[in-house]
Amino acid sequence: MAKNMKRKKDNYQKLSIVLVIVSLIFCILLCYINLLPKKYLFLILIILLVFVVFNALCLNLRRLKKKVKAVISFFTLVGIFIMLVISFYLGRTILVLNGNGATNYKIENYSVIVLKDSDYDKLKQLKGKKVGYYKNSMGSEQANKKLSKKVDVTYKEYDDLNNLGNGLLDEKIDAIVIEDSVLEILKEEDQTFSNSIKKIYSFYIQIKTESTLKDVNVVKDSFAIYISGIDTYGKISSVSRSDVNIVMVVNPSTKGILLISIPRDYYVQLHGTTGTRDKLAHAGIYGIDTSVQTVEDLLELKINYYLKVNFTSVIDIVDALNGVEVYSDYTFTSYSNFDFKEGYNKVNGEQALDFARTRKAFVDGDRQRGKNQQALIDALIKKVSSKAIITKYNSLLSAVDGKYQTNMSTEKILSLIKMQIDDMSPWTVTSYSLDGTDSYNYTYTYNQLLYVMEPDESSIIEAKKLIKQVLGNDALVDSYKKSNQNLNVVSSSKKQYTTDDTNKNEKSLDDE
Repeated sequence: MAKNMKRKKDNYQKLSIVLVIVSLIFCILLCYINLLPKKYLFLILIILLVFVVFNALCLNLRRLKKKVKAVISFFTLVGIFIMLVISFYLGRTILVLNGNGATNYKIENYSVIVLKDSDYDKLKQLKGKKVGYYKNSMGSEQANKKLSKKVDVTYKEYDDLNNLGNGLLDEKIDAIVIEDSVLEILKEEDQTFSNSIKKIYSFYIQIKTESTLKDVNVVKDSFAIYISGIDTYGKISSVSRSDVNIVMVVNPSTKGILLISIPRDYYVQLHGTTGTRDKLAHAGIYGIDTSVQTVEDLLELKINYYLKVNFTSVIDIVDALNGVEVYSDYTFTSYSNFDFKEGYNKVNGEQALDFARTRKAFVDGDRQRGKNQQALIDALIKKVSSKAIITKYNSLLSAVDGKYQTNMSTEKILSLIKMQIDDMSPWTVTSYSLDGTDSYNYTYTYNQLLYVMEPDESSIIEAKKLIKQVLGNDALVDSYKKSNQNLNVVSSSKKQYTTDDTNKNEKSLDDE
């Protein structure tokens, strides 16, 4: 009997020690991460101190009844469990945020392409053969060196992408080594080429990048973020055409956000190039740094940070939030046959991506698509800045892990979250789209006549004016109506939309 009493006493003492240790670790982690505003942090620390002192003392009191001690032990274990769970998620948050940070290199994926009816099936069969490459690809020389370690070939340089493709079709060369996003352009623009080739080898290289970071105090100073949506699924680290190009100007003092959408086919001078202009989407082929600097040149704006996402990012994030309510200017059927109504629509991840990619359903084509992309960003901002995010935190954390890339530091991101937790006030989102005229012209990347959008200078001037207003603490009008109507639950349709004549000849990987 005495031994049992002593054993129970020892267990109570051990439990109180565990409580103190876990509490200390929890407090240190909570203060280190610095996610909570001081008013909440102090309140939690005071409550925790009272809980720990009270429970530890009670567990070590000899005269306390067994039943009372048993109840206190239960609540002590519950408290320890809660602190361990919260500590786990705090730690996981840091790991996820750190894991999605920018690196000082970009990845270029290369393929070795031969004619479909050739006898070449393996890389080693190209020994001693002539291989063509496109010199405007930034990593072409590095790629050639890496390939040469696998097989001894003779290289032929091409400064024209079309000539490179024709060189293979005309059998002037035996194979080509080409970066994958450039290959997609060539296949897209030349159906004969696309149907006549096969891939026999693939590899990747890493290229050092130029930092475009311009750090500021994001809770006090206004800042700009370039949002790039690349036209791929899967890994976010590879270079690819930028299908979505949106500049987000944020004023934390006024809680105002300005979204400026730039059409993917906007005909601009790529940063660091001379001569022929190019589609803005093609800037992504040369890396996110080139896209950022090109947009800076266009808008004469200092862009502080960038955020890079892809198709997978949108689907997973929206699904993790259990859908969002997105505003549509029109009633339309998307290219995957989802029916959207004018007004607010409840969408899941797949429907959200469809909403943001559809263009041929509209007379304004890519212009309206840009507006829809802005509306989706507005819906996401409203959802993640509301109290509803608390119940979706775990699923959202899983959804964003590895699905985006940004050069905004973890510390800055946490400070923005802390600011939002502190006041939970809504943000005003104003949208604006750059405009232009449909045209055809030669491009820097693909020296052939392609569909481009010639910039409308007046729309660029207006964008600069709006940017100045946001940076100057002027309040802009919210672009999205408040939801006072029935919410449309998006459903699938068997209808097919018609393509407007102004968009028929536009070529794009998406919405076909």
